[in-house]
Amino acid sequence: MEENAGHICNIASSAGLVSNPKMSVYAASKWAIFAWSDSLRLEMKQLKINIKVTTILPYYINTGMFDGVQSRIPILDAEVAAMTIIKAIEKNKKIISIPGWIYRFTRFGQAFMSVDVFDWFAGSIMGIYKTMDDFKGRK
Repeated sequence: MEENAGHICNIASSAGLVSNPKMSVYAASKWAIFAWSDSLRLEMKQLKINIKVTTILPYYINTGMFDGVQSRIPILDAEVAAMTIIKAIEKNKKIISIPGWIYRFTRFGQAFMSVDVFDWFAGSIMGIYKTMDDFKGRK
């Protein structure tokens, strides 16, 4: 802050956008990081401090942490996700989801669908609420 420069990148998760059965504590921590990171971004802006803040909302990344997860949305390759994050920082992006459509689609769906309709869509159509059914995790 003394140098009036810098960049903070916080890795949240798409679980910071959509609640998911069998990962309530994880989802809660990611919702918290998402809100904190965006609040920090706004504080830097209000204080006119030139510290940029980027919040990353990736889907499941193939690192072993989520071994056993079954998903209709492809699991992310770790190298591709890392490069996307680096590019987001370089371009001073505020919020980025990986894949890119998740953030906009989810926020739009939550805004215009009732909770029951969104739950039906996320659960039955997208299969999100079943992704953790076969979860094993890293050994």
